[in-house]
Amino acid sequence: MKFGVCIPNYGKTMTVEGFRTVALEAEKLGYQSVWTTDHVLMATQSGTPYERILDSITSLAYLAPLTSTVKLGVSSLITAMRNPVVVAKQLATIDNLSGGRVILATSAGWNEREFTNLGVNFHDRGKRFDESIRLIRTLWNNEKPSFEGKRILHKFSDVVFEPRPIQKNLTIWIGGNSKAAMSRAARLGDAWHPNALPLDIFSKLVTEFRSLNCVEGKEICVRIGLNTKTTQSVYTGPQGERRLLLSGDMAENQRTISQLEKLGIAQMIVAPSPDGKVPISNQVDSLRMLAEGTIREAGYIT
Repeated sequence: MKFGVCIPNYGKTMTVEGFRTVALEAEKLGYQSVWTTDHVLMATQSGTPYERILDSITSLAYLAPLTSTVKLGVSSLITAMRNPVVVAKQLATIDNLSGGRVILATSAGWNEREFTNLGVNFHDRGKRFDESIRLIRTLWNNEKPSFEGKRILHKFSDVVFEPRPIQKNLTIWIGGNSKAAMSRAARLGDAWHPNALPLDIFSKLVTEFRSLNCVEGKEICVRIGLNTKTTQSVYTGPQGERRLLLSGDMAENQRTISQLEKLGIAQMIVAPSPDGKVPISNQVDSLRMLAEGTIREAGYIT
């Protein structure tokens, strides 16, 4: 199992210095990837930590020259709110700037008000999202790309997409816990990227995903909360759902990680400030405690 870190580009305790510090500390501790979180224009009093947030993609460009080994990703980019050609260009640029370290988790989005704020149709986002994924792969994988959309208005041939990304293929995880997200991951993604829910619920979702067609070779890569200053094993997500949390109980954390590994989870992306309120120093402490007290002892990182 591999481990990554959702660095704090959002929330009340977010600072540029803290953002940089957590990313560099994650790399130093041996985590294999760092991830930003994506939102653009949330409503006031949204009940989420995402009203105060740095842009997810350009933040990766900032990290590219500061890091050297970690993969750089977004968890999860709401592509249906964006021009997918611009997304492909931005990611290809960062792939060049980072020496081929870009990875993408992307989802259809869930906050209707945010779509409205951006002047984007919320109700057909799934079909537009599917086409956007195909468009991004077309630009990334083909030296002479051509594309004609049905739900999105893009139509092109005889175009130049240069410089080419360093990676020949962009790894794309599909985020979300819904049946639609599972199906999309099976059809269009390289992995399914859900939020980790309490294990009695989550194990059923994993079984449901494994039963779908076209899942052979598709990994499951979860996002999970982390806060070693608490003994709680769950927290409430922005949509009001109960999500799994790694806590200060290292023995319990080890049991949780072992159970997730038995479910076939390939990667865990830990979020050390799931509510956006955890001080930077505490985030660093949590990442260090988890690395040195649990996952390094188990041989997951060296």
